[in-house]
Amino acid sequence: MKQKRPCAPCVLLAGILLAALHGADLLLRTDASTGFALAGSVWLRYLLWLAALLLPYLLARHAAAQPAALSNSNMPLGICMVFAGLLFGASGLLTLSTAWYVTQYPYLFTSYPLFAAWADVVTPLLGGIWLVVYGVRAVIGFGLQRGKVGSALAAVVLPLCFLWRLVWRFQFVPASLQRMPCTLRVVSGVAALLFAVVLLKVFLVPGLPCGHTLFAAGSGCFLLCTGLELTQTLFEAFRGMLILPDLLTGLGMGVLGLCGLACAWAAWGEDAAETE
Repeated sequence: MKQKRPCAPCVLLAGILLAALHGADLLLRTDASTGFALAGSVWLRYLLWLAALLLPYLLARHAAAQPAALSNSNMPLGICMVFAGLLFGASGLLTLSTAWYVTQYPYLFTSYPLFAAWADVVTPLLGGIWLVVYGVRAVIGFGLQRGKVGSALAAVVLPLCFLWRLVWRFQFVPASLQRMPCTLRVVSGVAALLFAVVLLKVFLVPGLPCGHTLFAAGSGCFLLCTGLELTQTLFEAFRGMLILPDLLTGLGMGVLGLCGLACAWAAWGEDAAETE
């Protein structure tokens, strides 16, 4: 078996470093109420975020094509998926009262379309249920050894959840290139969507040689969703700037990033094809 270089621990250290840098930036060099940078170029920050999203793809070719750690079960991944699913599902349930209120008063449709109100309920709820169900399967065994194959139709809900969240962040958040929290959440939404699509391959086609893209997408999701968005969410929560559904969504994104780290760690371990 080939000796693996320690890139997965480096991803963990990079995530911790990004969280520390972003936290210091929020405290010392950013207007907390508006998100505008008080010092330094905003473009340098964006360059760092895009590097965190794209650079793992340069290292991914050295990862295991068929990670042995994902051939039968993976407890860290399963536990993180369950917690992420519970957080996303709870955020969807908490918006149910708002969607019902909008349904009863049609004059609100101009500011909050009915389909958007119910999509805010249904997509995180179904995506959360999928994460919980398949998180349990990741703990008890989901690979070829047990002959389990996931449902392709049910799996649509996971990327749909993050696709809607990405659209929501473009459409309903007052975005501006100078308002860094808005742009950060768009970039982290892209990272979450990319990871969700690759994660489906682990459950729908066990044994598929997708370790390279799994490492890249998982690493990017961890760096952006855990290292950056989770830091942003906690900072805004301590300042009382978030309503509870948005807080749960931010925490869910942070835990989803830990799922990405678990996958990246597995992809940098033994290759099942080399150990047969």
